Amino acid sequence: MNKKILTAVIALSIAATSAFAQTKTLSAPVKTDPTTGTQTQTQTAPTKTTPQTVTPPEAVATKFKSMYPAVQGVKWMQGKQGNYAAMFKNNGTECRTIYSPAGIVIREVTVVQKSALPSGVTANLDKNFAGKTPKRCEEIKNAKGITIYVIKYDDKVVRLDADGNEVKQSEEMEESK
Repeated sequence: MNKKILTAVIALSIAATSAFAQTKTLSAPVKTDPTTGTQTQTQTAPTKTTPQTVTPPEAVATKFKSMYPAVQGVKWMQGKQGNYAAMFKNNGTECRTIYSPAGIVIREVTVVQKSALPSGVTANLDKNFAGKTPKRCEEIKNAKGITIYVIKYDDKVVRLDADGNEVKQSEEMEESK
């Protein structure tokens, strides 16, 4: 009987601690001076999670120039997986193209207006998201030539093929390998 009560108390305290930890705003770490016993808060620099601006390898730069000869003002980033992303505007349209280090195109992303989406996509959106306005619509073409549409709302991201069928994110990634 005592073991059951003890187990229940431990489980409740763990649950309460988890709930408290999820809602509590954490303060900066405290450092105690060993000579005076004075406590002071220490500041830690935030960890950067954004990719760093880089210069791409020659194979990547050459491939980009052959695809977009007139584009100027390209910003290059390198992701965690070692691929290179070119971010640029092409005829005023926001674009991003991802390359392997060898210069092979992995994915092309183009921001599009809702009015430019295929009829199957707009039919799905009109049916399932009537009255909602997307924050952003992207057309994504992978190396195999498969195109999907990513529509971002305030509270949801929808991935659809040209016919308006839902595409799971894992399927999207598999298709682009």
